[in-house]
Formats: sequence, C-alpha cells, structure tokens
Amino acid sequence: MEEPKKYKRKKSLKKTIEKLNEMKNSVPKIIFKAQNLVVTLKDKHQLNRWLEIYPNGVYTINH
Repeated sequence: MEEPKKYKRKKSLKKTIEKLNEMKNSVPKIIFKAQNLVVTLKDKHQLNRWLEIYPNGVYTINH
C-alpha cells in the first residue's frame, strides 16, 4: 500500500497573482458598512450574521 504524499504541489506564482488580481477587480455582491467597518460578503446568509452583530449596519447589493 502506498503512503500518502507528505507534500502538496505549490501553485505557480503567475497563477496566484492572476487569481488575486481577478478577486481585486471583481465587484463584490454585498457591501456591508457599520461604524468603522466595511465588509464584502458573498451571500445573504453572511449578511444576516453581520446584521445580528451590527443591527445599525447599512448594506448595498450589487448584481
């Protein structure tokens, strides 16, 4: 029986930078603002959780 590999192959730097730039340039779906805080969220489940913590928070939904 083979032993599991002890290492994982590292992603190339070029692909990593491309992915980061893609994330930076994309428009977030939900922007939540409260006090001195700005958070970008992916779905409404996350939004509900942040509204529990900061009930006076304001949010905008982008399509």
